[in-house]
Amino acid sequence: MPWPTTRRLIGTKIQRLDGVEKATGRAKYAFDIKRPRMLFAKVIRSPHAHATIKSIDTAAAEKVAGYRALYQIKKAGASVFFAGDEILAIAADTEEHLEDCVRAVRIEYTVQPHAVREDDALRSKTNTTGGPGGNNINAAGDFSTDNFENAFNGLAATHQADYGVGVISHQCLESHGLVAEWDAKQENLTVWASTQAVPNTAEGLRVHFKLKPGQVKCITNYMGGGFGSKFGPDIQGIAAAELARTTRQAVKLMLDRAEEVTVGGIRPSAYGNVKIGATKEGQIRAYEVECHGTGGISRGATVSFAILPYVYGPAIPNIKRRHRVARTNIQIARAMRAPNHPQNSILTELAIDDLAARLNINPMTLRLANLPPNDQAEAQANPRTFVGQRATIYRTEIEIIRKMCGWDRAWHAPGQGGKGVVKTGLGMALHTWGGGGRGPNPTRVTINQNGTVVAQSSSQDLGTAQRTVTAIIVAEILGLQPTDITVNLGDSSFGPSTPSGGSTTCPGTSPAILKAAETARDAFLTSLAGRLNVQRNQLSIAPGVVVNMANNQRIPFRQACGMLNVASIQGNGDWPTQKELQGNAKLREEWTTRLSNQGVGGVQIAEVKVDTETGVVKCSRFWAVQDCGLIINKLACESQVAGGVIMGLNYALYEECIYDRATGRQVNPNMEFYKLAGIADMPSIKVHMHDMPERGVIGIGEPPTIATAAAVGNAIFNATGVRVPIAPYTPERVLAALANRRAGNG
Repeated sequence: MPWPTTRRLIGTKIQRLDGVEKATGRAKYAFDIKRPRMLFAKVIRSPHAHATIKSIDTAAAEKVAGYRALYQIKKAGASVFFAGDEILAIAADTEEHLEDCVRAVRIEYTVQPHAVREDDALRSKTNTTGGPGGNNINAAGDFSTDNFENAFNGLAATHQADYGVGVISHQCLESHGLVAEWDAKQENLTVWASTQAVPNTAEGLRVHFKLKPGQVKCITNYMGGGFGSKFGPDIQGIAAAELARTTRQAVKLMLDRAEEVTVGGIRPSAYGNVKIGATKEGQIRAYEVECHGTGGISRGATVSFAILPYVYGPAIPNIKRRHRVARTNIQIARAMRAPNHPQNSILTELAIDDLAARLNINPMTLRLANLPPNDQAEAQANPRTFVGQRATIYRTEIEIIRKMCGWDRAWHAPGQGGKGVVKTGLGMALHTWGGGGRGPNPTRVTINQNGTVVAQSSSQDLGTAQRTVTAIIVAEILGLQPTDITVNLGDSSFGPSTPSGGSTTCPGTSPAILKAAETARDAFLTSLAGRLNVQRNQLSIAPGVVVNMANNQRIPFRQACGMLNVASIQGNGDWPTQKELQGNAKLREEWTTRLSNQGVGGVQIAEVKVDTETGVVKCSRFWAVQDCGLIINKLACESQVAGGVIMGLNYALYEECIYDRATGRQVNPNMEFYKLAGIADMPSIKVHMHDMPERGVIGIGEPPTIATAAAVGNAIFNATGVRVPIAPYTPERVLAALANRRAGNG
């Protein structure tokens, strides 16, 4: 079941099939759902970063006009560990009644010490975040290669400096939440959710309510972004379903914008002291980092520890790394587009450019000299793996982007960005990601007697054009146009599917779609052969027609469908089970290295203009080269890369969650002070897809956002000759770095 070698649609640029629906408002998101007699609900949250609940008094709220029910999440005596921690949820007839109910609730607290900034958490002598341990520090990792104490001896140049990046929010355009409704017998629950994992969300609710399989249905027809933060019902989803069961009415509970920022999830911070050294020829021989960061009250690492230094690690013989997690009284970290990789990039790529300046070497040349080598064992075992050809891929991509941006002409030594107030510079960075597919992702393709074709899967479309991808593959196999295919997605009753995380959706679903389409096609032609009294192998499909090679007859597809003696023909497709893959090397190779694959790299270059009087950084042009496998929709791929760059530019220049040390609250929980770029802030973004179709489909949703912030940081250094060590590179930080140099400290 290989991918078609001659491709009519796959790999071309095709507009999203649901673009008009989204632009006109006909597309209905969870936020848009309206059910008969629907109630509105809201979660009441702690205003304190750390406290014990003394008492909860809801008597006055229960007397407010429009009050319908409450669901208690925490009881008196429980602790809260961040400002925004959930205590109870209330449902009311209208949003106005709901606000009155919320204001009437009285909760008393005993306020406890808190730590909302990393340095405070590291100094804390007590545990303010709950869980095990006597303080707020979690020892996340220590590693050293042998004999590291001699690693820097005899090197021509070493550089040591601090780098870092702060906490940011996911800022999903559609907030977290869902609408919940029980049937008349209170036995079956339906939710319309904003989720990246339709079956998982249904399963989470089923487990909570102790229901049987099939008693919970989750529907996500359209979804307004998640970036890794929406993999289950969450507490607000459970609360909505509980309130719906209590009231026997549908309940809508969606976070407002302030809640979305303060409880919807964060990308952790990372700060590190990095030491790096190389020979005079530019061979990096040693890298050492001691780093820390916070993911709020969560205990997980805030960097991808095993791959620090980032990208170049396999080429560096001497490595030492130490990581500590500073647990703070802010919301919990959630996966965010390429979790922890942007932090790794900043802790590596900025040091690379600083070392290049010490060596007086072009930073592109330094990178070319230190690319991770091709893994020969992997290359021999499977020539289509990324690690078996990574150096070759990176070298090719660097050459492509060198020509795209005119690097040889435009790059200059750091600090030579022009004579005026505004300085111009170029900076680059590399990245890598997995992006492999897996099952189960059962897909069904139905060819109806009236000529219509329907494809269905429970997988969700986060806004990544999954609906269009499905239609393209089915249309390719059936000789139709994507607009001829009706695609139904995001309904848990369609069966299981893998969550949309880790850039796995397209490589996970595409082979299953292909198999379903081919199975439907073969069943269709077999049935038609009987009606035409010919052999099955005498029929084939060409664009828009069925070809009868017995008499060279070309039957229009719709007419051929009308000749069927059944109402519909169905084809099902899904991945082999893990047991089947593990026990069959040929099958495993087909599905995981030919139909789909994993492992990609990319190179990005930013051009910035830095106003040295105001500190304002403007990214004027940006170039991105991204390798991938077989492209299904080139327009969607390019859009993904551009979108990743846009998110990375926000990470580089604007976004940061800011917390008040005294109150423990976030002081910018809104779109006014949580800064995001506007259209006028965006550069020209040029994207080149370095496609490798022989590798199969590989996901690229996450990698394009990884290297952007580091590339921008290096461009600022190239423009001004001054390193701004901490992202986002705000005017305040740029001016501080410039002043520090004038004072002779940099």
